[in-house]
Amino acid sequence: MGNASHEHVDARHEAEELGDYVDNGWLRSGEFDGPTILWNQLIRKASEQDAENRNDAPVAPLSDADNVISMPMQWYFDSIAAIVPTAERTETGVEMPRADMPTFHLDSQALSGVDAVVGNAMVSNRWLDAVGNLAKALEMTAKFVGNVADRDNEGFDYLKDLIQNVRVYMDAVACNADPMTGEQALRMITTVACSDDFRLNAMQMVELLSCGLSFAQWDDTRMFAYDALTNAIASMDDFTNRPIPAGEQAGADDVRLSVADLDNLASLDPSLLTERELVATARHRFDHAVQFLRHDLMRISGDAAAADAFLREHHATEPLADTYAARLIAAERWNELIDFVDLVERDNPNQTMVMFSEDVVPYEWETLREAALEALGRGDELVAMYRKRLEDGYDPNTELNQYKLDLWLNR
Repeated sequence: MGNASHEHVDARHEAEELGDYVDNGWLRSGEFDGPTILWNQLIRKASEQDAENRNDAPVAPLSDADNVISMPMQWYFDSIAAIVPTAERTETGVEMPRADMPTFHLDSQALSGVDAVVGNAMVSNRWLDAVGNLAKALEMTAKFVGNVADRDNEGFDYLKDLIQNVRVYMDAVACNADPMTGEQALRMITTVACSDDFRLNAMQMVELLSCGLSFAQWDDTRMFAYDALTNAIASMDDFTNRPIPAGEQAGADDVRLSVADLDNLASLDPSLLTERELVATARHRFDHAVQFLRHDLMRISGDAAAADAFLREHHATEPLADTYAARLIAAERWNELIDFVDLVERDNPNQTMVMFSEDVVPYEWETLREAALEALGRGDELVAMYRKRLEDGYDPNTELNQYKLDLWLNR
């Protein structure tokens, strides 16, 4: 908005721009009252589009699926073991330091068995058999990616895409299978999500748990989604509190990470962390990410008031704060928006916005305040805002702010 031509800028420019962005952008949902964070209506569209390709086709027995997936993976490890001097053969396979491994690439075909099993399952409407194989594919892919040198994130991206495909298929299960079948299918996926390979990667874990959102839309299956969430939280509790592995010392300094460290996990080197510290970081990520799932469950279940209260209560979490601000903008509740901006800036003056594009909110939360003041016609406060910006010699929007100042001074 800072680059807008002056002749197109009027006294309600920011309010109108934000309103258009919210109403026609990420907030827009034809299904529920307001925005969702994990749920995306494209999942339903993809599920419906895939319906014409699904039929009553048999899927591979689970033991066969296991073999089809594992053989190319084992060939991959055998092939790199031949060129890694530190590789050692054990009763269970091959062991070698990850640092000595060559970088994993998809064109190695190590995941070709996953492709085959998933492709076979996705076109079948024998729901439980298909979901059983999808769960096996998720489990084995996550374990494989965790054991290779995925320096270019090709394995990580593959797993992300696999999770999205499973979400689409589980939406079809929720829409078409009987409730008992749906409950069993979701339980399979939840069990995989609560395995160690996913618990150590909390965002992927929560993405997988979000399969339950498809079930939250109907009264007779909604409880399945809440049960999955409850089971996942209990699983993370067990994961966090399990005994310290042999060789690690228990004590007050067992986890040496500060709150600041946990709030800036991207700066940590996982190779320098103890197992207990890895668990602590995983739990911190989970507690953060699961808030998105909690919100979407309330929103999709039709409890808009509870969802809004949850967003406001967790305003220190950027996506949740942004989502609540969008709700207020869409409803043109401008006084409440100003109060909410005050709350956010009071509790965390440096909090950024992550759900709005930078060109829409060039001044972050101050842009939202500006829009609300415009809508309410509070010219004196806008004049003070623009004068303060003009005093900043580094502001890149000097001409635009001068134009806005003149606009309000001459009203």
